[in-house]
Amino acid sequence: MPELSRRHTLTTLAMVAVGGLFVTTASDEIESVNTDLTALRATYEDVPLSVTVPMLGMLHDRLVRIGQRRIDPRWRTSLYRTTSRVGALRADGLYNVGQVDLARRLAGHAASMGRLSGDPSAYGNALRTRAGIELYERRPAFAVAYAGQGADDHTPAGIACIAARARGAALAGVESGQVNRLADRALNAAYGLPTELHGAPGDEHPETCSPTEIAYHATVAAATAGDLTRADEYSALCLPDLPPGFRSVVHAHLAIASVPTDLDRSFVEARQALALSPTPFRSLTVPLVSLVGALKPFRRTAPEVDVLADEVDRWRRSRTVQA
Repeated sequence: MPELSRRHTLTTLAMVAVGGLFVTTASDEIESVNTDLTALRATYEDVPLSVTVPMLGMLHDRLVRIGQRRIDPRWRTSLYRTTSRVGALRADGLYNVGQVDLARRLAGHAASMGRLSGDPSAYGNALRTRAGIELYERRPAFAVAYAGQGADDHTPAGIACIAARARGAALAGVESGQVNRLADRALNAAYGLPTELHGAPGDEHPETCSPTEIAYHATVAAATAGDLTRADEYSALCLPDLPPGFRSVVHAHLAIASVPTDLDRSFVEARQALALSPTPFRSLTVPLVSLVGALKPFRRTAPEVDVLADEVDRWRRSRTVQA
């Protein structure tokens, strides 16, 4: 073998060996982040966000560092998918601790990473998160647009996007019949999934869709549309099995829907929401503030309005923030 050719061959073999070690290390690191993400998701509804959000930030930083290195293109897809999933969950946590603008940017980045990965579940999950942020910020046009991009009757994340569309339509003032039809479509699709894809409410997994959680969204949609009867029907499907934070949000929306017909029930529902979640998070703060606003016209005839307003104000000023 000529000396130049021999040197070239040895150099190439060395690069392959080093490269193989490097690629294996990168893939192992991505898998390690996935493992940590799974553990965080499992306790997301139970651990305070003051703990979870920084941990998600560290996972995100680890992925950024991997992405800054030269890695085999075959692992880019996995990197994009994992970055999307971490980013979506981090955006949800940041939103609930009040960092709305940062949460929006991260959710948008998560959607971009999901699209680049070619993974419909990662992409749909990020779009669901984007839609959820806009729902609570009362921007239904944005919520419906994002949810519409991800809507799919046959995938867990796509079904969650259909439920988000129902909530967005209700917030936009669409009549309750159309809202309920969208909610029923999401519910039927969720129940139609194989049981192993049902997951658990609040598990934040892109590849599962809990019918209980879809019923939660249906309840909020119907309540927002002013159909208290249907909201009560949907809530019967989900309330017994929801985590406390979700139940709080349901009670807050039922409280708002009760204002026109049953003030006493509004007070009861609101206090149940406060009792279930003694410390504030934004997706509960928003409907409770809306409730206080809806009750203001009744201040002269119902002294309890001011009492409840003070209770909500004290709750909002609580220092510890958790989900």
